[in-house]
Amino acid sequence: MWTLCTVLAVLASWTADVALGRYLTILAAGVVYAAGALVAAASALPGRENSNWYFFGVLGLLPLATAGIKANISNFGADQYDVNDPVQKAAQEKFFSIFYCSINVGATLAYGFFTTFASNGGLGVSKDFGYAAAYAAMGLCMMLAVCVYRAGRHGYKVHPLQDKSALASLLGCVWESALRDGSPHAASVCIGLVLLVLSIMLSAAKSLLPQTGTTMMVSAFLCALFGALAFVVPCLDPSWLRSPDKAESSEHDDVKTFLGLMPPLFTGSLAFNALYNCMQFWYAQQACQMDLRLPLLGPGFQLSGSFFNIADCLAIVLVTPVAVVVINPMLESVCRGHFDHRAKFLLGMMIAGASVLLAARLEVLRKSTPVLPVASNCAPPGVGMSDVQAAWMMLPFFFMGVAEIYTQPTLLHMAYSRSPPSMRTLAMAASFFIAAVSSALFALLVSAMSPYMPNDLNRG
Repeated sequence: MWTLCTVLAVLASWTADVALGRYLTILAAGVVYAAGALVAAASALPGRENSNWYFFGVLGLLPLATAGIKANISNFGADQYDVNDPVQKAAQEKFFSIFYCSINVGATLAYGFFTTFASNGGLGVSKDFGYAAAYAAMGLCMMLAVCVYRAGRHGYKVHPLQDKSALASLLGCVWESALRDGSPHAASVCIGLVLLVLSIMLSAAKSLLPQTGTTMMVSAFLCALFGALAFVVPCLDPSWLRSPDKAESSEHDDVKTFLGLMPPLFTGSLAFNALYNCMQFWYAQQACQMDLRLPLLGPGFQLSGSFFNIADCLAIVLVTPVAVVVINPMLESVCRGHFDHRAKFLLGMMIAGASVLLAARLEVLRKSTPVLPVASNCAPPGVGMSDVQAAWMMLPFFFMGVAEIYTQPTLLHMAYSRSPPSMRTLAMAASFFIAAVSSALFALLVSAMSPYMPNDLNRG
């Protein structure tokens, strides 16, 4: 689903630029999201299960809606500030942190309540109706959010539609430079884009067709690697992009600025995702082989390893206000006004590195303790739990959440503030696209590490 979202985000950027505008694109996407959740709920009703309708809702409507919202919502919020006013300009940067905090409030509710509710029921809902009730609740919540969003329409700043989409400008200018000027840099960018799209398609195909073995995964990795190099290297100095006449100089200048933004976005996203994906792929697996029992909820009750993702979300929700109000102003003062994008991102990377090192130390501790005669419910069949509390995994998850506070909002604000207004929606879509490329690269690493990190970590 995430891969579909990243690809569709590019389409959503076109829709927002020249078809509907950001406001209507978000509104329409919200309606589609609610519809997708309700379709999934209806198709999960006991006795009326329908896999075709379920996949239509979950893999058809929800990715389309998610792309429309994610590619536009943060930009739409930032548009409400007048950057000519120093106070509002500073508030705009804080907005991205508050925005990222707010979406993790929802993620906390999802991990902390809905995952357990869907599989076990509760609050008067039987286990059989758990998934249907969970999807229905999410659909109704989105309908409420759409109504609240629509109610504020007259107070929003809404930018007019563009004559030409950012995607058309980018492709047109680069393609023209490759053909008219014979620019090898432009040709490299074109080849890089093709390879990057191909890497995502191959990665998605590998997920749907696991029997293809490692060939498709290696192909996706190579396309992602060489595609990233072919695209990013020419963008280090995009002065090769020249306008054929003055009438189009503004468009070419915007595209040139956008291309110049790609190297820091690519390297920043790939660097952080290399650490973040350790959490996504391995932290939960590690937790599944620790003691997951929770006697307060019954003698046989066990938490799921993915439950501990809640610590990542809680870190963002709890620490963001402290960071925005206390820590960041203090660091700004210590750095004498130089606590900029680079400094924030480097701080986040150090905290993310500490998270991975802490998880590694906990794994060493886990392997040194005896295995209990109790099978883990979320590990492969027959794999027992080690005699160390899984609650310790809350710490690396929490640290990674703090790292996100200083990396993700920073990248979002950098993409918005350094992009020309005409290219901002595409810059946000590009951020999600880069995340998909990162996943394609990391998938091969996971495969390569599988002999050392098998399903049973005690054998690795």
